[in-house]
Amino acid sequence: MRYQILRREPGFPRAYKCSRLAGVPNAPTAARPSSPALAKAGHALRDVFGFGEFRPGQAAVISAVLERRDTLAVMPTGGGKSVCYQVPALLSDGLTLVVSPLLALMKDQVDALRAMGVPAAAINSTVPVDEQRQVLADAAEDRLRLLYVAPERFGAGGFMAALRGLPISLLAIDEAHCISQWGHDFRPSYRDLGDVRGRIGSPPIVALTATADPRVRDDIIARLGLREPVVHVAGFDRPNLVFEVARVSSLKEKFEAISTQLRALKDESAIVYCGTRKRVEEVTDSLQRAGIKCARYHAGMPDEDRKRIQDAFARDSLRVIVATNAFGMGIDKPDVRAVVHHDMPDSLESYYQEAGRAGRDGEPATCTLYYAARDRSLREFFIEMAHPEASRVVDVYRRLVAFNGERVHIRELMDQEDEPGINAAVQSLVDSGLAARRGYMVAALRLDGEASIDTAGLEEHREHSFRKLDAMENYARSRTCLRARILDYFGDSGHELACGNCGPCRASVGGPAAEHAEAEDGLFHELRATRKALAERDGVPPFVVFSDATLRDMARKQPRNRMEMLNVSGVGQVKFERYGEPFLATLKAVARPARPERTVLYAREPAATDGAKLTPSLRETLSLYNDGIRDIPTMARARGFSTATIVNHLSQLIMAGAITTLDGLVSAETIALVAKATSGKPIEKLTPLKEQLGDRVSFEELHLIRVYRAR
Repeated sequence: MRYQILRREPGFPRAYKCSRLAGVPNAPTAARPSSPALAKAGHALRDVFGFGEFRPGQAAVISAVLERRDTLAVMPTGGGKSVCYQVPALLSDGLTLVVSPLLALMKDQVDALRAMGVPAAAINSTVPVDEQRQVLADAAEDRLRLLYVAPERFGAGGFMAALRGLPISLLAIDEAHCISQWGHDFRPSYRDLGDVRGRIGSPPIVALTATADPRVRDDIIARLGLREPVVHVAGFDRPNLVFEVARVSSLKEKFEAISTQLRALKDESAIVYCGTRKRVEEVTDSLQRAGIKCARYHAGMPDEDRKRIQDAFARDSLRVIVATNAFGMGIDKPDVRAVVHHDMPDSLESYYQEAGRAGRDGEPATCTLYYAARDRSLREFFIEMAHPEASRVVDVYRRLVAFNGERVHIRELMDQEDEPGINAAVQSLVDSGLAARRGYMVAALRLDGEASIDTAGLEEHREHSFRKLDAMENYARSRTCLRARILDYFGDSGHELACGNCGPCRASVGGPAAEHAEAEDGLFHELRATRKALAERDGVPPFVVFSDATLRDMARKQPRNRMEMLNVSGVGQVKFERYGEPFLATLKAVARPARPERTVLYAREPAATDGAKLTPSLRETLSLYNDGIRDIPTMARARGFSTATIVNHLSQLIMAGAITTLDGLVSAETIALVAKATSGKPIEKLTPLKEQLGDRVSFEELHLIRVYRAR
């Protein structure tokens, strides 16, 4: 297998060509961050995403992608993997097709991209068929830059036929460790992705993951058929995370310690992970009885309940989630301040990915594992259940043979719903050459092959799982630096023997107990309130507007105008056009406490007092309006903005008194319809009203009506 690795690490054979990222004599051309293409990427990063420089490793990966090289990027959670394909998507002709395993993550990323003015969409089981057709039509007419899809979607013939007509310039595969049976989150639907490239025009591939050891990386490359890929392994360290292990002797002691930790967080966000659904229920009930507001989340709950809880957590109306590992991978929430593990995970890969959901904004966060000696027995039970005996594999084969070679859903081979070990048994039959599988569908290739069943691979995988569990338990029992143990496990060399900022390191020097919740001053609180109002107005999670890290930088720099605001990390040009003025108004109001009245922001934009104080961009939109152009899509095309940005401009112009009527913007019939639905009362939240009125009115029309009424 030939590939170039862009970061040298222990354990790789010497035959691989190695170098230390960019700037060294033997670094591959694709990794050098000095090309004109990468300079354009830097401009896109600044103008669209609002960041002044790339995070470690991003430049190298983006360079390789822009060179149309097959690329595997292993970067820590919060390291900015998505930017590695989103920025190239803005600079390339054609469509970037993104494979993502979780629907909530797709929605969050699409919402965030649209908020920055990037045309993106998703197709999955939650998207109505008519909307799916429209998305594909937009892609065919080059109106999309990124399209997010679930891996199962490639099993649909109609979808694949539509893809073959699209100009796909890049196939990006997120959470790529799901491809490998040696990874901690293997998903059969990912295994079929190796066949997809040739069926959609053979675009280059970028595969991305946060947790992949050398064996998993080799498996990803082989399964996807990557061609002489550039492999980038970024440093795994997350310096802002503080790792702790608290040893306890009973469930009662665990609960009391977790309760104390959550109370200390006050209004910050936290995730408590439990090993089973039953334990989630027990811990949630106990915390609620103790007066801690929290909600449960696990795969056994109805979809609508999980979605409601997930949305509440993303929108900061719910601060604490108690969950199984079914929660989190699909959440792009950057300001989780603590991740607590009630039970020990089955591997350091699982633990680091789950713990890594804390502090994605780069601010301090705590990751605490509560460990009792009996925790191992639960994980041993799950490993044994996931690796059935040879007799069980034979039984599954006999059930499959009974269908006489017809393709059947894997559930037809189960004794009961969600039977543990069924995937491993079917994979053993596939490895034995007795069955073929695509996604959840499987068929027998031979009806007389019982004697040929080979379970050696199954037993090897079982032993591999126990080795991972041993490493996890060694971490939990460690009296030395926890960060060093994690980095050593992932082959990240060159770190200090002691970080000085984890539980054992602090204990060894008599350091204070961890206190990581940063005191928030009044200005930061005001900025968060402004963000919340704008998020409710637009129906998006607060972090889609701006992250906490951006608000803290804003509070530190206190920008006074557009130019200074664009120097705040995370504020790009489109984000400023959409949200900048309300935040500038808040900063101005709080910075001048002597004013007789302080501006209070509700779910609408602040008013400009006269035309002279309108920004140049607002005046340009007003000029179009005064020229008789009232159609919002036409105005958006003329300005080169999204319709949402134009609606934001019109709202500010209405509040400023520069526009005094909705004539031409919203029809009289629609205004009357809304007035009847609200009985003439003020409009508070748009989403319930939109759901009530359906397709008869758009969000843009509702927003303009609300602003006009409140002027």
